[in-house]
Amino acid sequence: MNRRELIQAGLLVAGANILSGCNKEVSLNDELEIIPKQTGIYEFSTPMPFNYSLIDEISQINQKYKKLKVTGFHQNIPIPLAKNFNQWTQVVRGENHTIRSYDDFKNFMQYAIGSGFQFTYLMNSPKPFSENDFNTFRDEFKYLLDFLYNSGCRDIKVGNTQVATLINQFAPNVFNLSTSTAFEYHNLAQYENLFRNYPNFNLIDLAIDENQNFAFQKGLRKAFPDKKIELIMNEHCIKGCPARISHCSEISFNRFDCLNVRRIMGDFYYFYRTGVIYPWNIEYYSAIGVNNFKLTADVNGVRSQYNDLSSLRLYFDCVEYGINDLTVDMFFNRLFPGGIAINKDIKISELLPYLPDVAHFIKNGDKCATRCGADCKYCELCAKRTENFLFG
Repeated sequence: MNRRELIQAGLLVAGANILSGCNKEVSLNDELEIIPKQTGIYEFSTPMPFNYSLIDEISQINQKYKKLKVTGFHQNIPIPLAKNFNQWTQVVRGENHTIRSYDDFKNFMQYAIGSGFQFTYLMNSPKPFSENDFNTFRDEFKYLLDFLYNSGCRDIKVGNTQVATLINQFAPNVFNLSTSTAFEYHNLAQYENLFRNYPNFNLIDLAIDENQNFAFQKGLRKAFPDKKIELIMNEHCIKGCPARISHCSEISFNRFDCLNVRRIMGDFYYFYRTGVIYPWNIEYYSAIGVNNFKLTADVNGVRSQYNDLSSLRLYFDCVEYGINDLTVDMFFNRLFPGGIAINKDIKISELLPYLPDVAHFIKNGDKCATRCGADCKYCELCAKRTENFLFG
């Protein structure tokens, strides 16, 4: 055999080995099993109140609990001061006329930071914009970045890669970024490609449709061990909302009628199709390394007017002390305020057998996007059983 024949034979063998290696099956069918346990203190983020006494009250709340604490606030400049941004970069949740200047905002932000809370400024609009659009608020945007840096803020949450690019362009190596739920990312490759381009992301605020996708969360935890993963606990938006990005992009214009969907589905089925996380299930998330959670202003309030800590206190009490004293009415109207009338003195422990079970989602949560409504009617069945138990 001459040299050319030897080389050709070697290439054929190498190619065969490569093909053999590619054809070897990688087993991805391992059954996910989670044993609930707390693996770290539960760190919560809440809206920053524009109220010094409420900031102090949250500091006092932190002294009460051992399992959890509020470690961070999130907020942005409200309307009318934020009107120049036209929601291009930030989703504005309501008005607050006490914030008449940047200094008014800075005073609350610095008070919160001085009280030991991490502060994250929200530039979390997913709304895309053109260069002409950007030129309408360019100066204001640059001023805002300088203002945040000079005021002690180092963390910004974004929902649009255009905004991430601009932040890193105008303030390189200055801010830590985190992903908003508004990105609506639902696979590992999206995060992987994002972090390759923007290495200063340090936290993933997961899209709420994935709150019960334990396989996805475990994959994120394994793929990005240096990133924190944060879940929203009490957002009432239904899984599969077809208008979530347009909701975020313009709060008050041509809104999708969620209430009509709820009327058609019924209160309980709609509620069970949201991604809310019951406080007694938090240990399952901790067991896979997720210990960061976020509470939003409740469904009856807006972030710019956050001034009621009753839902927060109740949620924390359930995590710390259990649910022996929690009634069904408290569950549906105080813990997750949603206007479901329950005029009965029934303990939530009696309803537990009819609520969606976390075990179902540990096994099937990664299939919700492809099987729900076709092969799986689990949440609908739970809703019917709940109605029969409470009213049948």
